[in-house]
Amino acid sequence: AEERKRIRDVLVRGNGEVKITQSGDAKPASEVRPGDGNTISVPKGKLAASMYWYENDPDLYREEVKAMNQQFPQFELRKLSDGRLCWIGTVKPTSVRKNASWMLQLVYDHNHPSNNNYGGSVRVYVIDPDLEELKRKLGGIPHLLRDPSGNIHLCTARREDVKTGRNLSTSAVASLAWAIKWICVFELWLAGDVTTDEFQNHTF
Repeated sequence: AEERKRIRDVLVRGNGEVKITQSGDAKPASEVRPGDGNTISVPKGKLAASMYWYENDPDLYREEVKAMNQQFPQFELRKLSDGRLCWIGTVKPTSVRKNASWMLQLVYDHNHPSNNNYGGSVRVYVIDPDLEELKRKLGGIPHLLRDPSGNIHLCTARREDVKTGRNLSTSAVASLAWAIKWICVFELWLAGDVTTDEFQNHTF
């Protein structure tokens, strides 16, 4: 217990230098003996940060929640089994189709905010209607992507249209707005009011 207390004082409180022995032990430098063999000194510093953006940047997390609650209060924040946050809710673009209803899931990448992917670091998945089934029936749908697991999500924005940076990041609100625009164009395409060539055009 006394030895654990001494190493704790060095590791946690920074009271002295830490030496790592060849056997893989950590000791206060003052306790290293010739029989310990070669040792290396470990400089002070923080352990690696969490892989979850919402733990590393709680201010951004609060801003995301506030923005979604203000703009799209019908969406509920949840956490997936792998630790990613997501929003689930329904939008109803009835101006393009009566009784239109789309249940969506917005999933944050671990590296949020970034613009490494089309649509940025918030992927928009369609829970209902079933886009896989619609794609088979229609022979294809423009502007769909697949994630590393093979699941379809919407290609909502080009990389160059995704703003990044602490005060410029594309939030869930912005990603959802892009998705709603996609949905409206899709509904107009189904109704014959937008041609396939127009739908395939990236600019809307």
